[in-house]
Amino acid sequence: MSRVGPREPGIVGLATRRPIADVIWIANTRHGPGGHWFARVTVDDGDHDHLRMAPEAVRYLADHKVAVPSEPPAAADLERLVAIREMVRGLRDHAAGWTPAAERILAATTFRLGADRELAADGDGWDGFIGDLMPALLEVVRLRDRLRICGNPHCRLVFLDASKSSTRRWCDDGGCGNRDRVKRHRAGGATGTGRRRAARIGDDEPTTIRA
Repeated sequence: MSRVGPREPGIVGLATRRPIADVIWIANTRHGPGGHWFARVTVDDGDHDHLRMAPEAVRYLADHKVAVPSEPPAAADLERLVAIREMVRGLRDHAAGWTPAAERILAATTFRLGADRELAADGDGWDGFIGDLMPALLEVVRLRDRLRICGNPHCRLVFLDASKSSTRRWCDDGGCGNRDRVKRHRAGGATGTGRRRAARIGDDEPTTIRA
């Protein structure tokens, strides 16, 4: 019989509508007081939670270049975002995985596939937004071994370490990294300077996933 193509089900690349960075910034809606740029922490009063109120959630995500729907999220939408956030932050524990709340979101999401190979969630507004996070969340799970938390104990932002050596320490070298160098310099340790740049916590482009 002529062999015209593989007989086994294959793995094909599909484009997502949301980049991995969107998922990481949602995970970072909870962070320490040092997670704000130029923060000078004297007292660590616990995590800052930007998903408590809809206006605060929209402002935080928009400030970090996450394109959000025009209408404010409802209480149920905030609950789903919290579920995604806590699952991602929990992935640093190798015993952790998909949480029941995140699995419910995934199970409730349906997708359509375009001729351009783009995978898009059904639904409008925050339903579509949260659904479109699911493929990127799958990629974060696949890359969980590179998920890090900033070396600044007062920061607690998470990021994906894309360095070849897998030794990246800071959410942003010009922020937390530079503050650490200044601190050590003042204490008589190593010197160093840092330049301000955008924190790179994950891929900013829509992701191609293997489905």
